[in-house]
Amino acid sequence: MNGFAKRAVGLACLLALLLFPAIAWAHARLERSQPAAGSRVGSLQIVRLWFSERPEVSLSGVSLTDQTGKDFPVGPAQSDASNPLAVSFTMSAAVPVGRYTVAWRTVSSDGHPSRGSFTFEVIPLQAESGLAAASSTAPATTTRTPTASSTPQETAQEDEASSVSNSLTRALSFAGILIVIGVIVFNILVVARSSRLGSELVWRMESRAAVVGVAASVLVIAAAFGRIFLESKMMNDMPGMQTMSMTDMTMHTRWGFALRLEIIAAFLTLLAFSIAIRRVRFAWLIASMSAGVLAVTPALAGHAAATPRFTSLVVITDALHVVGASSWLGNLACVMLIGVPIILRSGGEERWQKVAALVNTFSPVALASASLVVLSGLIASWVHLEHISDLWTTAYGQMLFRKLVFVALALIVGAYNFRRVQPQLISEGGTPHLRRVTTVELGFGLIILIFTGFLTGIAP
Repeated sequence: MNGFAKRAVGLACLLALLLFPAIAWAHARLERSQPAAGSRVGSLQIVRLWFSERPEVSLSGVSLTDQTGKDFPVGPAQSDASNPLAVSFTMSAAVPVGRYTVAWRTVSSDGHPSRGSFTFEVIPLQAESGLAAASSTAPATTTRTPTASSTPQETAQEDEASSVSNSLTRALSFAGILIVIGVIVFNILVVARSSRLGSELVWRMESRAAVVGVAASVLVIAAAFGRIFLESKMMNDMPGMQTMSMTDMTMHTRWGFALRLEIIAAFLTLLAFSIAIRRVRFAWLIASMSAGVLAVTPALAGHAAATPRFTSLVVITDALHVVGASSWLGNLACVMLIGVPIILRSGGEERWQKVAALVNTFSPVALASASLVVLSGLIASWVHLEHISDLWTTAYGQMLFRKLVFVALALIVGAYNFRRVQPQLISEGGTPHLRRVTTVELGFGLIILIFTGFLTGIAP
């Protein structure tokens, strides 16, 4: 990497650090409750909670304590067939008059825990009737001051979903998936369709791409186990949460199913790439099918599977977003780190024309892929953001906006490559210029991956 590229990537990284916000990292937020926070009720038979994301019922629980700290027994969590965002708990015994605190805890479908608490008061039935009568005869301007806030008060939780280790582990997982799919697209849609390369160069590129695919598959598997370990640690560190081993986390949650599927798909791509190194054609078909499954797993383990609206649409859109990003940036990385170096080392007076042929084949694939990224991103933003102002008023929107800034920068650099650099490739000076500019574009791509790792730690 030359001095210009180093300065450009360094400046981009500095911008990324400056743009990182200080935010609250909650996932399944408590939207409302029964009894409501700060309310007064005559009796209590059931506690019902409604969350912003679909909760894992088996990992949800509440505790009920009075002012002296005495615990009252509460039944296990029960799902609501009519509303997947709701969970209820039946009281195991009568609750006497007094003020109580409900401490709740849950895990959303994307695997992140959250907890909080709110207070309410049980009053005698006669007092409740008196309050109702007074309320009905009071002037319209009269209000009753609640004993606590009228909205659920969520306890700030410093869980590890927001930690650098969790976020970077997710980013590594995304990077591995991006490269696995990018390698396949590079081999099938770029190398196999490039004219003037010759069978020898094609074979060398296929073999080298398979080696890179092996490394990327190992990265995906390692990152998946890392995510399971960190998730299990979050569960065990959360007060009141049942102890869960990595096996329990993987086998008994929807999030664990997605990671299990990711590991299996990555293992199959690992085997397929290992066979493809020896130039076995059918291995690429197996790798392609497994990579198709791999593309869906981020959606199944993320916000898409937990969103209450248009779940199937968002899962499909997220998968297309992964495919688009991989076919653009992952493919570009293969072109510049595999294809171009192999051509240049082959020597010959036609090496510049061969580089041009390779890049010319890549360009329409990149254009279509970038368009898919933009379109799928717009759909996902429409689902996750209720208002355009959420881009600057919510934690999720702020992080999404920062990601979009670097996506736009990467698109601008890509457009510059296409319009200004690509026509120069037939000459000797064109390839060094291409390397400088694509280094910047890939640097922006790396920053986008890091932002994505942090973005998946924030509830929409």
